[in-house]
Amino acid sequence: MKKPIEIRKAVMNSFLSGEINKPKAAELLGCDVRTIENYRLSVRKHGWEALVDHRHSNHHKLTEEQKAEIVSCKEADRWRSARNIKDKLHLLVEESTVRRVLEKAGLTRQNFERVKAITRFEAKEPNDLWQTDIMGKITFPNLGDLYLIATLDDHSRFVPAGRWFRTQGKMNVFQIWYESLSKCGLPKAMLQDAGSQYKARTRFGTADYQWYAAALKIELLWAHRAQTKGKIERFWQFVQKDFVMEVWRAKTLEEINGAFRIWLAKYNYVFKSRYFGGVTHASKYKSSKRRVTRTELETLLIVEERRKVTRESTISLYGRYYYVPPGYIGCRIWVKVIGKWVVFEAMGQQLDKQKLKLN
Repeated sequence: MKKPIEIRKAVMNSFLSGEINKPKAAELLGCDVRTIENYRLSVRKHGWEALVDHRHSNHHKLTEEQKAEIVSCKEADRWRSARNIKDKLHLLVEESTVRRVLEKAGLTRQNFERVKAITRFEAKEPNDLWQTDIMGKITFPNLGDLYLIATLDDHSRFVPAGRWFRTQGKMNVFQIWYESLSKCGLPKAMLQDAGSQYKARTRFGTADYQWYAAALKIELLWAHRAQTKGKIERFWQFVQKDFVMEVWRAKTLEEINGAFRIWLAKYNYVFKSRYFGGVTHASKYKSSKRRVTRTELETLLIVEERRKVTRESTISLYGRYYYVPPGYIGCRIWVKVIGKWVVFEAMGQQLDKQKLKLN
């Protein structure tokens, strides 16, 4: 780094008057003897003005006093950022330079008191509000893309039902909903996003999910961003950290769901929540008093679709093929999904009843 112009003038004056030799002048100015010779020639040709550095640069360095001011400013007001300190002290260095000073002093991770406190919502009682969602796909090396669908009680974080599927279609959402309601009763309200599985895309009309919720007198609340469903989003994170790698090399979907049933039971009844002071989720949960019988639930949650029977005497329903009794090739028949059963009807008469195989 060049010495100030006053020091350079004094040293060169001593050198030119013979008081010091060239090596000594180079040592005093922190340069080599060639630079001293260039200075001598420039001064003889242009005078002392030749020693003035006319270069312009935005390269600046902090002095020890400025570094101390930065640290003091941060310690006095922890809320100040590197950019704020740079502007307050009128420093010419970059914001990143100020940040490095704070990092070296161990002040970058200091939290500040919030001006506005965070308001966290939690349902007052179990079954006041359930959250339901579809976790983003996870690509397993032996099985490809899989989706986890589950419901979660907002008050206790208890999970009534959850399962892995190959698709995120409406029918899979209904299966988890059916399992949750038949096991734990009816919640007062359900929180979910506005995906097509839950809410109609058109301005008028309702999706099947909306229609059945109205029939069961369950209020639907819509989340327009992931933060609104924060509790089930954190559950997804926990599943990914604590469960997924255990079954990462699984060969079949049944193997994953079998392991997940055991893991989910532990999550509800064994794992202790730090948030609740070291008690289980099940200890904070109790089933809903609003219940319907399995028969009533199956009657209410009937999904009806019309399908055309192919030449192979099959119909396609939500990505799976089902065989239809002979004699209906080319005909359109009604298909009813009742609980875990697929029922075929034509002309008001039941043709067949098959177990619904989940994707």
